[in-house]
Amino acid sequence: MEEIFVPAVGMAMDNVVLLEWLKNPGDTVNAGDVIAIIETDKTTMDIAAETAGVMGAHKYQVNDEVPAGNTIAVILGPGESE
Repeated sequence: MEEIFVPAVGMAMDNVVLLEWLKNPGDTVNAGDVIAIIETDKTTMDIAAETAGVMGAHKYQVNDEVPAGNTIAVILGPGESE
């Protein structure tokens, strides 16, 4: 199971806004796939998967504020469940 989290980009960054989900729960995910787009106070960023698997449940919804470092979803491997 891979946790997908909001990276801490800058020293002052506390929260980001989740702009869009590009993968839905149950979707197949390949390593490198962009699964979400977030917005910081200065830019937008893609969040990509580092491993292949199946997209788990979204822990935040579009337009939610997410604290830096928080897990937004997981990618499940074969036979794994949340």
